[in-house]
Parts: sequence; C-alpha cells; structure tokens
Amino acid sequence: MKKALAVIAVALFCSGFAAMAQKVTGSFEALRDAGRVKMVIEFAEADIMGMTEEQFSEYETDWEKDKPGLLSLFYSYANRALKGALTVGSYNFDTDCTLTLVVRSVTSKGDYDCDLILTEGGEESGRIVGLYAPGGVFGTKLNLMKDGAKHTGVAIGRLLLKEIR
Repeated sequence: MKKALAVIAVALFCSGFAAMAQKVTGSFEALRDAGRVKMVIEFAEADIMGMTEEQFSEYETDWEKDKPGLLSLFYSYANRALKGALTVGSYNFDTDCTLTLVVRSVTSKGDYDCDLILTEGGEESGRIVGLYAPGGVFGTKLNLMKDGAKHTGVAIGRLLLKEIR
C-alpha cells in the first residue's frame, strides 16, 4: 500500500511539472462561440526521435500512408475532451479562427512537446507554449506516436475547454 501511494505521489508531482511548463499568452476567447475551428498540425520543424520529418519518413516507410490516421487521433481525442463546447478538425473551408499545433519534438516513446497557436484573421491572438503529453510504452515507433497523439489531443481539448469557459 505504501508503495502504491508513493508511486501515485511521484506521478502527481511529475504531472504538476508538466502542467507548470505550459505558458499561456494572449486570449482564446474568440473560440468561445466559434463552433468549428480549423486545426492545422505541423511537423515541418519537428525533431522526431532525433530525425527531421523527411528522415523519419525514410525510416518509417509507411509514414505518408499512416500520417492522416495519426492526425485524426489528435482531432478526435481533442473533440472528446472538448465535450461539444468546440469542434476542431482539418476542415477544407476557412473558419474565423485557426489553431496551429506546432510539433517541436517527439521522443522515442512517442512523447510530444508542442506549441498551440490561435490566429484570428491572420493575426496571432493566443499561444500555449510547452504543451507536453506522454506517448506509449509498448509497440512500434509509429504506434507509440499514435498513443502520444491521443494524449496530446486530450491535453489540447482540456486546455482549450479551460480557456473558453
């Protein structure tokens, strides 16, 4: 029992550091009545397990085929966490606001470090820096990244929900 409590205490302590690392600037108020918001996910500048996206696509030969499914995990898990207050997606039409998830790094376990930027009319109005979410434990590198995408989606949804309420 003492071991279990110690493990829980350490987990809560560490999760506190992850939450403290996030810095919110500007305002996300425009999302309050937005309904649907386009969310763009960028890997262009990401360090993916020590590789650029191009290098990773050579290593993980199914990357181009699997990337759309990975991106959909971000959206679906964010929307679950948003509980209908807002819907994010890769819409083919312009929305008043656009969220851009800039993936900074993905570790070999699929942990994500990202920034989330809100733009209105081409101007940045809000930013969350240091959005971190853990990946997985078992599986291929791509499967660990998918686990991390789910966790990142939930983190995005929870943060946005907190900002728009």
